[in-house]
Amino acid sequence: MPLIWGLPSPELMSEEERGLVALGGCMVPGEDFALHCRGCGLEWGRHGDPTADEQELADLLGVRYAEVVRALGTGWRREFEDRDGVRWFVSGEPAQVAVGVHGPRFVLARPLTRWDEGGLDLQPADRREFGRDDLLHFSEVVAEEADAIASRRRRSFRWCRMCRRVHPPEWFVGTERVCQECESALATLEADL
Repeated sequence: MPLIWGLPSPELMSEEERGLVALGGCMVPGEDFALHCRGCGLEWGRHGDPTADEQELADLLGVRYAEVVRALGTGWRREFEDRDGVRWFVSGEPAQVAVGVHGPRFVLARPLTRWDEGGLDLQPADRREFGRDDLLHFSEVVAEEADAIASRRRRSFRWCRMCRRVHPPEWFVGTERVCQECESALATLEADL
């Protein structure tokens, strides 16, 4: 999990209690590691190091990780491999951009998450195919397309009136302003009463 150094905010303390981050302390040491293992307590890595998923994406594209960062940014995590052998990665929380890699080609697409299966669908209207050479020689074009897809995706996000977190629109119940997670929790609570 991410290792956070410095004076923690109440939000960070809450995230640490939920096991989402580890707090390193207020005093930043000379070697400020970026990752912490919950199991053994080992601390390692630097903020610029790629995660295993980010390195896999760079390897699949046949470029250095720095080339991926230049064109697509960071924060990529592997989602799944479809029946055609395309390996899909997403970035953002909630997912804002998807990259599907197959051979020397890759597709940028708008991800849509499915609540019931926790899977991923892709918006066909927001798909654009690129090649490895585009990533190397026209990184600004790839970056602009990724930014445009992420911007369109973020504009569709909504806030849940119960948990006060942002979610994609497909996670909401009908026209209610309540996400499906809160709706399920509320139904369970009402059933128990």
